[in-house]
Amino acid sequence: MTPDTLTRLVTDLRTAAEVVDAIDDSELQRQRGWDLVQWQYDLLPWGVRFRYKKDPETPDIVTILVTVPEPQRAGSSCASRSPTVLVVS
Repeated sequence: MTPDTLTRLVTDLRTAAEVVDAIDDSELQRQRGWDLVQWQYDLLPWGVRFRYKKDPETPDIVTILVTVPEPQRAGSSCASRSPTVLVVS
């Protein structure tokens, strides 16, 4: 899966959690039709960071960070705000 495709797919934390599960489970990847072999993730206190590696010798080329918006962190009921998706090349 390309970085652009993953960016379009991950629009909320629920989908981000599904992607995390699929990265660890090749059968789940197959069922969903996702190729996540070049993706790694880091769990963060308020979200997840996805890293794309073309091959083991190259550095990460893209990071996608999905987090809970600030008002939700503070216990606000502002559930209508979407998570932050930040792409860095």
